[in-house]
Amino acid sequence: MEPLRIYRIEDKYVRFLKSRDNRVQDNKGRRRPYVGIVLYIGEFRYFVPMESPKPNHVNIHSGRHILKLDNGKLGLLGFNNMLPVPESALITFDFNNEPDKQYAELLRRQAVYINRNKADVLSHASQTYFAAVKKNNDFLNRICCDFKKLERACSQYDPNR
Repeated sequence: MEPLRIYRIEDKYVRFLKSRDNRVQDNKGRRRPYVGIVLYIGEFRYFVPMESPKPNHVNIHSGRHILKLDNGKLGLLGFNNMLPVPESALITFDFNNEPDKQYAELLRRQAVYINRNKADVLSHASQTYFAAVKKNNDFLNRICCDFKKLERACSQYDPNR
């Protein structure tokens, strides 16, 4: 299996999806852009956002929709906020061009951890997706993006408009 890589998403695409589902988080430009991994769920490429470690991550429990990276020391993956994404909206993250060397090192360590635990990452993504799509979990229905609605939007996305 190919290693999972780190990506960002174009602002234009995030705004497009947010206009379809208000649960889509804002891409806060250079200050706090979406940074994450990309994997396949069914026929769609999904972007799973990563979060940097925060003090409150200690109190968060890993669940279907969240995977703490190294018990939260490296942050977490938020499967409830994953987005279907066309290749045209992906920006490969270049560690060498990141001016904040400490941040680049954190992302490198996150990538290593994620790839070492790839099966668990894929399992969390699939479980969250299928539970949210079946709409049989009230909690996930409240916190997850509408994956099916976003898949339809992704299929209609034209980067030239």
